Amino acid sequence: MPELVNKRQKTGELLLVAARQVFEERGYQATTVGAVTEAANTSHGTFYLYFRNKEDAFAKVMAGVIDDMYRQAEASWTGDLRSTVRRAVTGAFEVFVAHRGLWRCLLEGMHSSPALERMWMDLRRPFIQRVERLLALLVERGEVRALDPSAAAYALVAMVEWSAISHVEFAEPAAGEGLADTLADLWVHAVYGGVTLAACVPTHGGS
Repeated sequence: MPELVNKRQKTGELLLVAARQVFEERGYQATTVGAVTEAANTSHGTFYLYFRNKEDAFAKVMAGVIDDMYRQAEASWTGDLRSTVRRAVTGAFEVFVAHRGLWRCLLEGMHSSPALERMWMDLRRPFIQRVERLLALLVERGEVRALDPSAAAYALVAMVEWSAISHVEFAEPAAGEGLADTLADLWVHAVYGGVTLAACVPTHGGS
């Protein structure tokens, strides 16, 4: 039985890798179940043991990418607050670069599939909620000026998200590392002001 479970797990991982490769190379519309099974050297029947359909396969591929982004966000919170925010932004950019084909695929797919649009909203929501919780705590403590934590969190995440997509997919702006510096500077000075890193760590660690 353990061998069977292990085999099923390996097959699922193989299909996921193949799906990511095909989506990156072909885009969302041109990707088919047949193309994925051919790349994985498996049958259609095997594909449907692991995914409901193409949308489900893409959702699972993107979930893996988001996991990579979470790990980057969990980087050590040391030094000053600006440096920490910069590392988080730079880490997010690295994930975007590593999976550049998938972002174009996502934009393409969302225009034709409401399910993919909902999937992306669900995947990015934890990032927004995490920032929102920290902002709400700091507002409650009086450490930052009064603001709407929900709206501010949405705006901050969207700023980084769309800047990364524009830079990676469309080379606009072509600022390289300077873009991450600018985003970190905007994030910190627009919201945190004189807040210390120590004030943020408890909420970060508990999220």
